[in-house]
Amino acid sequence: MVSLKNGVLRITNDGKNDVAKHLFEISFVLNTITIFALYEVKAVATVTGLMMFASSMLIWVGRRKSRVIIPYNTAWYLLFIIYGCMTELWAEYIPGGILSTILKMVIILLMITSISVYVDEPEDLDRILTLFIFSVLFITVLEFSSVPPSEWFAGGMGSHFSKFNANEIAFWVVCAEMMAFYKAYIKNQRGYYILILVFLFFAILSSSRKSTATAILAPIMMLLLTGRKKSKILQLFLMIGLAVGLAYLIMTNEHLYNSVGKRFYSMSNFFSDDTVKSDGSLTMRSYFIEVAKELFGESPVFGKGMGSFIEIIGREYGLRRAYSHNNYWQILSELGITGFIIYYSFYVFVIVKLVKNVFIYKSRLGIIFLTLMILLVVVEYGMVTENGKTAQIIIAIAYTSTYVGESDGRKYKYIEKNTNKLEEQK
Repeated sequence: MVSLKNGVLRITNDGKNDVAKHLFEISFVLNTITIFALYEVKAVATVTGLMMFASSMLIWVGRRKSRVIIPYNTAWYLLFIIYGCMTELWAEYIPGGILSTILKMVIILLMITSISVYVDEPEDLDRILTLFIFSVLFITVLEFSSVPPSEWFAGGMGSHFSKFNANEIAFWVVCAEMMAFYKAYIKNQRGYYILILVFLFFAILSSSRKSTATAILAPIMMLLLTGRKKSKILQLFLMIGLAVGLAYLIMTNEHLYNSVGKRFYSMSNFFSDDTVKSDGSLTMRSYFIEVAKELFGESPVFGKGMGSFIEIIGREYGLRRAYSHNNYWQILSELGITGFIIYYSFYVFVIVKLVKNVFIYKSRLGIIFLTLMILLVVVEYGMVTENGKTAQIIIAIAYTSTYVGESDGRKYKYIEKNTNKLEEQK
């Protein structure tokens, strides 16, 4: 394992455990890339996910811990899966793809467990961030290389190479941008500023309103949460100015406007009830949400059954098979208040822990994930994440920051305290 501590570069060999860690890291990179790059070949992502879990078990054995500790996120998601399966007992329609959905969720369970096992100290989490950033960078390179530069501003960047949903790829790109901002601004690894620009550019070209807005707002939120810089107020005004300038550029530049600006314009028309100029996709999504609300009203406590929304909207409403585009109403309609509480209780747990780590222990790692979890709560009004690998992997990484971030924060406070003492002595 390579590490830089107290200005000394250390190369150590931990034997079998070190090999297991490298195997996990390779599996993690392959899984991150293949989820998108080989989206249509489902087995590849599944195999790499199983590799992550197998290598994490080797890591656990190598640590020789006498007790078996089940991570909170494992217990949470397992309970969510079990309850979802139970709802099929009273479901009006048994979804045709329910078995594949359950299998997918089980694979996700193994993957998020493996991440929790791998991350045992701040250095492990920092390594995960680096691997994630460069894996996503590889995805962006694949996507850019598959589209002629003359078509980059046509919109939908992220769906050309893999045929995957551009919104989900853009979501991962924004997460990578936040991690790169942490590396560049908080850890002073300035080379990552270039990657921030690449990821921001990609998010804009994806035509995703959620990702574009989040990519612009996330660095500002992270700056607000960090108290390390003495000139934070000046930097904050500078970043807000840059954000406003970028928003103006998106709405006035012909190429950027055609890519995503016109979607913001149509969204504003939708909320101002200008149906002529509004976005048709927003109208359809609003209708899906209304259907989900009706289904929730019919069975508010236990829901209509996991996966039932797609079946009901196809059979009873005569619409194409689709999800509600809203994680809150998707869960409420299918799993009721019970499933909703089970699912979002973990969000509350993680956010409370992160708030404590950031504001009490001054955890620098917590800054990324507190920002990310807050933004995730917002964007889930326009996307479904309950059984998506993209969001669940990010939530798992955020969870690991709750227990390693505390020690990172204590270490940072100790260093900062001694630095201040030295400055006072001078």
